Amino acid sequence: MLMARSLWEAEIYVSLRIAENAPAGEQVTPAPPLQVGTNMIEGPDAWTYRSPVGEITIPYVSEKTTVQTGAHFGLGRSRLIDAAEWLRVADLYGRRALEDQMMYAGEPQPDGQDQAARERRYYIELGWELAADAIQQAMAFLPDGADDVPDSELWSRFGAGVKAQDPHALTRARLEEHLEYYRGVLEDFRAYHNPS
Repeated sequence: MLMARSLWEAEIYVSLRIAENAPAGEQVTPAPPLQVGTNMIEGPDAWTYRSPVGEITIPYVSEKTTVQTGAHFGLGRSRLIDAAEWLRVADLYGRRALEDQMMYAGEPQPDGQDQAARERRYYIELGWELAADAIQQAMAFLPDGADDVPDSELWSRFGAGVKAQDPHALTRARLEEHLEYYRGVLEDFRAYHNPS
């Protein structure tokens, strides 16, 4: 049985597998949301997520640690999602955050007390945070002192093709550039919209 470090990682894994298995160009139907008693079964030590791509175990202690530390996807290195897929996840979160930020910037700015505006800012910030966190997940596959992620750490169909398309996609330098970009945009957005 597969094991995820967090509920979030389990959901991302399922989304990636559904997308990977869908015919090219076809609209992908997302997995049903997690619901205890429906597709989430509570056990003595873990949930079992009965997903469309198979059962996934999520230990309670791992999810609790993830929440307490603020590590959205889990601590340590993923055993479900490879380095190239984390790069893809970062790109998806980053693009969505950028689109949301552009729409937000084009609207009249409400005063600081507007709850809807505060919520929209929160989700834009979260998008940039998740993009940066996904890059850090990819960087966890870099061996100490290595300049790039080894081919052995790319086990998905998507991951196998990434280096063929761009041999530098998973180098330490490129991943650090992505991380710096996502963190920089997040800091700029916070500084502009939440001046102290």
